[in-house]
Amino acid sequence: MPWTCRSADDWLKRRPSADPSVSDAVAAILSDVQARGDEAVADWTRRLDRVDRAGSRVHLAGGLHLISPPLAEALQVAASRIRTFAEASRPPSAQDGPTAGGLAVRTIWEPLGRVAVYVPAGRFPLASSLLMGVIPAQVAGVPDIVVLTPPQAHGEPDPVTLAAAAWLGIREVHAIGGAQAVAAAAFGTDSLLPVDAVVGPGSVYVTEAKRQVAHRVRIDGLNGPSEVVIWGEPPASPQQAAQDLLAQAEHDPQSLALAVSRDRAWLAEVGRIAAALSPGLVSQPGVGGAVAATAQQAVAFINALAPEHLELWGPPEAYAAELGAVGATFINCPSPLGDYVAGPNHVLPTGGQARRQSVLGVEDFLRRRTETRRVGDASQLAAAAATLAEAEGLAHHQAALGAFAGAVARRPAAEVAR
Repeated sequence: MPWTCRSADDWLKRRPSADPSVSDAVAAILSDVQARGDEAVADWTRRLDRVDRAGSRVHLAGGLHLISPPLAEALQVAASRIRTFAEASRPPSAQDGPTAGGLAVRTIWEPLGRVAVYVPAGRFPLASSLLMGVIPAQVAGVPDIVVLTPPQAHGEPDPVTLAAAAWLGIREVHAIGGAQAVAAAAFGTDSLLPVDAVVGPGSVYVTEAKRQVAHRVRIDGLNGPSEVVIWGEPPASPQQAAQDLLAQAEHDPQSLALAVSRDRAWLAEVGRIAAALSPGLVSQPGVGGAVAATAQQAVAFINALAPEHLELWGPPEAYAAELGAVGATFINCPSPLGDYVAGPNHVLPTGGQARRQSVLGVEDFLRRRTETRRVGDASQLAAAAATLAEAEGLAHHQAALGAFAGAVARRPAAEVAR
């Protein structure tokens, strides 16, 4: 199939829709795991992964010394940058609000107690996703982190993923994947205690399972196939754009990888190079070019599409501030840097969700609560609240507030100030 070049508006109509059969299949797996626990997990693992295991928990030993030195060093570089970025973005443990009217208010951030990090291992085992999920949880202070990752043909998880988990100090890894892994984490089994949150990318079955258990555990988002939009124009390199398109397309046959430009000749050259490098990937339905007549049309198209990754090469970098509905932006650098070593997380919203959801971060592993303390005469605030309660017809609210206002007003000033 030749390079597909459509109008920007035409691409907006081609976003794939959900498959209802996936929803039904996942619902059956969740129900079975909730009812039968570990036995159901083992049955589904045998059926779907063709792996027969007596139990899912993996014995962890060693660390990065079990893999090649260059790979170990690369993982350390990536981990260092991810941790540094995460530490810089962690909210303070407490944030004081204004003190007025006799009340002091504050926001308190506390870590979740137990979270599950899902690490994909279907077409490609992604040890990098382990780093992206575990390190922000550690920076948040989560005391109990469990890793879920599908077994390979030999029954054990990907060895690089295991080495990285051991090196990061993870004590619990389960060789289970798919919807059964999400179900086990959400509902709990005899061998896997339930968690407060499930994060990490995965297959359409993992994503649908997260959607169906979102009433029970926190999820980071519904992560679908990878997406990249590359807006480039001369003097930007069409060779680089073509390579970056193919880098996203190789994730999944349903990946979206689009080059956008006002320059038709540049766009055609991107397509020619990409087709020469990998005709198979270029033939995927989500790979192609989008012609924009003006810069404002390109901006409107990208914000409407709300892609996971956005690359700006050359003159389009001037429009970066106008392109807010994206998961992560890369300016004159390739998005695969963000998959590994840039520092920000590579677990990003897809499928247009970047308009309302955010990149995975430390705050996804924190819960926020507030604290209100009387530090002075709060009788006027209480009287205002009582008036509102009266308007809403809540008589006991009004009485409680009235009693408090009267009691505070009668106390000596020295006592009120304590």
